[in-house]
Amino acid sequence: MCPECHSVEHEVVELAGTGTVYSYAILHHPQHPAFSYPVVAVLVDLDEGIRVVSNLVGVEPPEVRIGAPVRVMFQATADGLTVPVFEPAGPT
Repeated sequence: MCPECHSVEHEVVELAGTGTVYSYAILHHPQHPAFSYPVVAVLVDLDEGIRVVSNLVGVEPPEVRIGAPVRVMFQATADGLTVPVFEPAGPT
């Protein structure tokens, strides 16, 4: 839903899948068996101006930095689907 006008209209747009870490949190609890802990939950500002919530993989929690460049990758789920997660796109 649009946060300004509350419209539910939408369009599909192809995105580059690159951006920067806007914010993050290191999650330890509550634990769910579908995830490996700790989980690095991130808000990513995509280059196109959209902010998304996801997980950051391929980096140790102490190495995460706000402003770090990231790129999307797709991770398989237990039910055979895939979800977008992000990995570092450069030095952290």
